Amino acid sequence: MTETHNLGMTDTEYAKLLSQGYDPNLEYQFVELGEGVDQARKLARVVGLTKDKAPETEEEWQEFMAVWGDTCDGSLEK
Repeated sequence: MTETHNLGMTDTEYAKLLSQGYDPNLEYQFVELGEGVDQARKLARVVGLTKDKAPETEEEWQEFMAVWGDTCDGSLEK
């Protein structure tokens, strides 16, 4: 049986992230590895935005760069 985890977001936010390739199970795995919840979500979003293909349109690149910049603001350095 699959466990249910509170991801701290609305259904609308969840649906939007899913449409961008977000994987809640990956987020949970990052948390289990010791990342904070916010950082785990950011990392899962980066993976989701690039797992199937590289960004192609200007809009996709802008979104990727925004998420990348938010994720890699120095908080990955431990």
